[in-house]
Amino acid sequence: KQWYQRRVRAVQLRLRDYVITTVFAEEEPQQFQDDEDEEAKTEVLIEKRRVLASFGKLIAYNIIEMRLAASIFAQYVKSYQDYGDIVKHIMSKARELNRTKCMRTQLLSLEQLFEELRDQNEGRIDRSSEEWTKIKDLAHRFALMAGVDNYKSRQAVVTFHREGIIYCLLRNGPPDGNPPSNIVFFDILAETTFKLMDIDKKGPKGLLAFLEEQLMREGEIPEDEIEWGPLRTYKTALVGSMQEPYAYFSQPMKRKMVGQSPMADVKRSRDAEYMVDNWQTPGGSGNYVQ
Repeated sequence: KQWYQRRVRAVQLRLRDYVITTVFAEEEPQQFQDDEDEEAKTEVLIEKRRVLASFGKLIAYNIIEMRLAASIFAQYVKSYQDYGDIVKHIMSKARELNRTKCMRTQLLSLEQLFEELRDQNEGRIDRSSEEWTKIKDLAHRFALMAGVDNYKSRQAVVTFHREGIIYCLLRNGPPDGNPPSNIVFFDILAETTFKLMDIDKKGPKGLLAFLEEQLMREGEIPEDEIEWGPLRTYKTALVGSMQEPYAYFSQPMKRKMVGQSPMADVKRSRDAEYMVDNWQTPGGSGNYVQ
C-alpha cells in the first residue's frame, strides 16, 4: 500500500510540474516577434489554457491532492490576464470540495512566494518593494474568495490564521533574542483579518489569546525594535484599531484587461467555468481526456 501511495504521489507531482513548466514558463523573447505570428501565438495560448483547465478538472474531482495546486494558486495575480479566470475557477471548485483545505492551500502558496522572494534577496524582505506588495495583494484576494458569508468560511479563515501564526514564529532552534526568520509574514496575515469575526479575534479562545500563547516561547519582546514591527501590525489589526487603513479593501478589487469591454470579463469567466467543468476550450468540440 505504501509503495502504491508513493507511486501515486510521484505521478501527481509530475503532473503538477508539467503544468507549471508548460503553462507558466516564460517564453523566449525572440518568439512571436512578427505580426504574422499573432495567430500562432493565440493557438499556443489556447493550448496552454487547455492544459491548465485539464489540471483544474483533476482538482475538482479530487483526483490530485489539493495541496499540489498551491503553485497554481500562486500564479493568480502574476498571470491574471491570460489565466486568471481559470485559476479563479479552480480555486472556486477547491472551495466547494473543502473550504478549510482550500485556504490551507492558499496559505501554502503565499508561504512559497514569501520564501522565494526572501531567497532572491539573500534572506531579507523589502517591505516597500513591488514584489512584496503583489504578495500582499494576492493574500487579500484570497480572503475575498472565502465568500460573503463569514459564518460558512469561519472555520477555514481561523485555521488559515492559526497555521499562519505558527509559520510566522517558526524557528530552527531556541529563541536567541532575534525575531524569527518568518516574522515579516505577519504583514501577509494582516491583509486578511477583515474576514475574521470579532469573537474569533478577541474571544477567550480567539486568535489574540492563541498568539499570546505562542509568544510565551519567545520571552520578552522589545516594543520598539523595528524587526518586530510586522507582529505589532498584526496584533493591532486583530484588536481592531486599524479598521481605517483596511477600509479601502471593503470591496473586491477587479482588474480589467487592456482593450476589453466589461462584457469580455463576463465571457471569459463563463469560458473558464466551461473549460474546467467540461474539459473544453471555447469553440472546441469535445473532451480532451478520454
